[in-house]
Amino acid sequence: MNAKLRIDGALNRFASLHDKDIELGLGRLLKLLAKLGNPHLNLPPVVHVAGTNGKGSTISMLGAMAKAQGLRAHVHTSPHLIELNERFVIAGKKISEIELADLLEQVETVNAGAPATVFELLSAAMFLIFSMVPADLAIIEVGLGGELDATNVIKSPALSLITAISLEHTEWLGCNIADIAAAKAGIIKKNCPVISAEQDETARQVILDVAYKKQAPLQLLSEEIQCREEDGRLVWHDDRQLLDLPLPKLTGKWQVQNAALAIAAACHLGWSRQAIASGLKQAKWPGRLQRITPKHPFQPTMEVWLDGAHNPAAAQALAKFIADRDKNCPLPLHIILCQQTSKDISGFLKAFLPLGPSLHVVTSSSAPAPASPEILATECRKLGLTAHAHNNWREVLEELPRQPLRLLITGSLFLVGDVLAAENNA
Repeated sequence: MNAKLRIDGALNRFASLHDKDIELGLGRLLKLLAKLGNPHLNLPPVVHVAGTNGKGSTISMLGAMAKAQGLRAHVHTSPHLIELNERFVIAGKKISEIELADLLEQVETVNAGAPATVFELLSAAMFLIFSMVPADLAIIEVGLGGELDATNVIKSPALSLITAISLEHTEWLGCNIADIAAAKAGIIKKNCPVISAEQDETARQVILDVAYKKQAPLQLLSEEIQCREEDGRLVWHDDRQLLDLPLPKLTGKWQVQNAALAIAAACHLGWSRQAIASGLKQAKWPGRLQRITPKHPFQPTMEVWLDGAHNPAAAQALAKFIADRDKNCPLPLHIILCQQTSKDISGFLKAFLPLGPSLHVVTSSSAPAPASPEILATECRKLGLTAHAHNNWREVLEELPRQPLRLLITGSLFLVGDVLAAENNA
């Protein structure tokens, strides 16, 4: 049996072990890790990253900086865009399908059918492989929340990072910013340093309180750390040094703040200015404000953007980018949209109201619990948006006008992954 079929088989069996896709808590995973020899206690220095938006971009820049510094870094991110092995970068190289299949089957054998969620089993696999292969650093992204997330079995990270916090996953984390910030601040450990992105006052105060109680040294962007774009460069400084750096390669003005957090982490870890500058120029993070060159089935006259934004804060930043672009190059805006039923659909859509787009609502076969295109289209129309339901994104392309237009594909990383997979195979 080939490796991909083995991986798919393991994932299907994993999914049968728990009746819920998500159930926060550390007990089940800690039992499994104990059977595996507690690999989470035998890791290289860990940078643990929580937050709402910007985690992946921050990690991509920090990982590129680590490589430029000459370090071997493990990197864990989630979810993946196309293939599961994207989540497991081992000492700077994405794990092979054969290695991943072997790893998942090893975890499955040791787990022996005990109840666990898919993410818990994948986290166990991540900790196991990270402990087996020597590296200088492990950069680990939180899956959901922080305090009760499966990655939070890490005891003493070298550094914790918290990106910008906004409302998300309210059914699990709480219905207000204070509750969500408390969940994400749960990655802060006693006496372990933490750096936070700029936050609204409520989230800021929660992080300050948790850091104080844990006696964790805390730096805050826009307070102890300043960063701004100036004359086509990035100016970053804290109370010890000032750095003149290139702008990040990643598109979007919000990447300045993500870069600021990655730079702060790199400075804390003692990396060189040259490595930091190189990382900013080399970082890649597919599916996040990514422009693709139109080819079949896209029309050559389309300006096509992909972005995995799926919450209101990300939608607002994305809508501002499109609005700024439209000032310089006006084009009719069409949006292909997919959303999960658990998301704040109305809050997401409101960001695009001023742009007057034509919305084309689809589903994704790879997305868990996608909203029905018909129901989502109805929600769009309630807000005064023009919306049509379709079976899939390819069907939309057949119906779009054959004229210059701007096409944004967004609302779900799973939809973006579907499109990128098709592009890679075109």
